[in-house]
Amino acid sequence: MKQSVFQAFYDKNHISQEQYQKDAGFILDLETQFSWVLEEINPSQLDDIIAYMVEKNLNTIPNIVILMRYYKATSNHDLFIHLTKYTGSLGVMESILDKLEKVVGKDRASAIKAEITIPPLGTPLNEMPVYTKHLLTVFETHLSKDEMKRTLSDNHHQIPKEAFLSEQVYYEAANTLDDYLSDLHQRKVAELEQHYRENRVWFEQEINPEVIEFVRNNPEILSAVRKDNQLFITKIPYDTKAYLNAKTKEEQKYHACHCPFVKSIFLDQHLAISPTWCDCSGGFTKFPFEVLFNRTLDITCIETPLNGDPLCRFVISLDEVSFKQ
Repeated sequence: MKQSVFQAFYDKNHISQEQYQKDAGFILDLETQFSWVLEEINPSQLDDIIAYMVEKNLNTIPNIVILMRYYKATSNHDLFIHLTKYTGSLGVMESILDKLEKVVGKDRASAIKAEITIPPLGTPLNEMPVYTKHLLTVFETHLSKDEMKRTLSDNHHQIPKEAFLSEQVYYEAANTLDDYLSDLHQRKVAELEQHYRENRVWFEQEINPEVIEFVRNNPEILSAVRKDNQLFITKIPYDTKAYLNAKTKEEQKYHACHCPFVKSIFLDQHLAISPTWCDCSGGFTKFPFEVLFNRTLDITCIETPLNGDPLCRFVISLDEVSFKQ
C-alpha cells in the first residue's frame, strides 16, 4: 500500500487524520485478505474484491468511496474507472420506481414495485442485465408506452439542477441558441484539454489527444446541434479512449455504453434488452437543457448500441420552446 501517497491525498482534500487511519486500515485489510498490492491488481481481480465485499456485507457506499479515493490518489485511472461501472447504478432503479408512483399513482405503483428486485451495490456487471430485463418485462406488462417513457425518461441520477444553472448565464450572453451551443462545445473541449494537461480523470474517463480530437470533430458531443426545431445530441462514449481503440464492433458498443444495467451484454450476448431502456439515458441527456429552458422537454433515442449502432444519439423537440434565433 502506498501509505504516504494516500496520506497526502487526505491532507490535500482536508480529510481528517482519524478518517485516514480508518480508511487506510480498510485497504490494508483487503491486501492481507487477498495477499495483493491493491494498486497492482487488474480489473478482474478488483471484481473479485467487490464480490468478497458483497459476500461479507462490506459493499457499502463508504467502503466503495475508500477504494475510489485510493485509486484516485495513486493515479490508477483504469481501476478508478472500473469502479465507476459499479457506482453508476446507485439510486437509479430506486428513482425510477419513485417516478413510477408519480406517473401511475400510489396504488398501481405499489403492485408493480412488488414484482421488481433492485440489484445490491456490487452486483457483478454480467448479472445486471437480468434485473433490467425483468424490470422492463414488468413495465411492459403493466404500463402503456407513454407511461413507460414518462417513468424512465427523467433525471434518475438525481443531479441537482444547480449543477447546470450557470449555463443560463452563458445562454443569456449568447446572441442565438446556435451561438450558445457552439460556445458550450468549445468550453467542453477546453475542459478536456485541461484534464489531459493535468493528468486527471474526467468523470469516468482518461483523456488523451485522440479523445480530444474525437470530441472536437463532433459538435453534437458534450453539446448539441440544432436543426430547425430539434436538438441533436450524441453521447460521448463511456470510455472514449477504449472506444477508439476497440478491435471489434461489440467492444466498441461496450465502451460506448454508459449504462451498468445493460453494457455487459455487448461482451456476453446472453440477453436481449429493449432499446426502450435508453429512455432512462435520455432523461439524463435532456436534463441540462431542461434547466436551461426551465421546462420539461421531450427526447427520443434515435441511435443506440442496443439497436446495433456505434453510439447513443438523441433528438430533443423544441416545438413548444421559445429560443433565441
